[in-house]
Amino acid sequence: MQPHPYYQAILDAYRKLDRPYFHQLSPEQGRAMMKATIAAAPKPGDLPELAAITDGAISGPHGSIPIRRYTPITQERGTCLYFHAGGWVIGDLDIADNFCRRLADAACCELISVDYRLAPEYPFPVPLDDAYAALQWLLKEKPGPVVLVGESAGGNLAAACSILARNEGLGPIHGQFLAYPVTDHDFTTPSYQELGSLNWLLSTKDMRFYWDQYCPSSSERDNPLVSPLRLSDVSNLPPTMLFAAELDPLRDEGLAYAQKLAGAGIPVTTRCDPGMLHGYMAAVGAIPVATEAFTEAARWIRQRLAASL
Repeated sequence: MQPHPYYQAILDAYRKLDRPYFHQLSPEQGRAMMKATIAAAPKPGDLPELAAITDGAISGPHGSIPIRRYTPITQERGTCLYFHAGGWVIGDLDIADNFCRRLADAACCELISVDYRLAPEYPFPVPLDDAYAALQWLLKEKPGPVVLVGESAGGNLAAACSILARNEGLGPIHGQFLAYPVTDHDFTTPSYQELGSLNWLLSTKDMRFYWDQYCPSSSERDNPLVSPLRLSDVSNLPPTMLFAAELDPLRDEGLAYAQKLAGAGIPVTTRCDPGMLHGYMAAVGAIPVATEAFTEAARWIRQRLAASL
């Protein structure tokens, strides 16, 4: 049970620098550290050319919501609505800019990234309200097939948006791609027990910190819009692709959600990639298995959008 050498080098560098863990920082400090990390990272040389990347804003129940629109050169019908990672506490439009560029190009669809409000300043349900407002706006503004995409906490928001859309008769949603999503608040799963104390980019302490910011009320965490795995009726949810990382504390809850959807007859495609850590979509172009997984996801999204024509 060893991380891929790419990640081992990162972990070794973090330890050498005595880089703090997110649970040791305030939300403001964590956001600053993430921004500094992104700013210091070299720009990949293989990012695709796009027709346009434009920033804008839409209206939501809590005010203006920033968005970033990625328009590929080769564009087919359909749109991806993307929600970034960061434990509902950190992250912004820049955190996944490279990923969004790649996905818009590879899936041949417009992609809209949503800068939802963050906890603890805006705990549940505010981030979800923003995410769902973006979905409502998109379906009204640009009728056509839609696939929801989310990583980690963004995967949680994507899954919750799918549930809300089903419950309220909004849509249809033609697919959801959930990458290592948060689906439950259970810290006793085997993957948490095996990996949560290792501090391999994500730990149990980190996740406890994130949960305490996003949903301070422990009783409210059983709400399926907070913990989608707790949803009793998963029928009529969108076809789903779900990726898990072998060495991720969130591995088991993600795979359990995929299994629950499949058990209800939802078409589900699942991957669990060996040697990968939480957030491995950021390693596209650097690790072959991450690139292969990304290529599969882009192809699946493109097929889901085309199937709805």
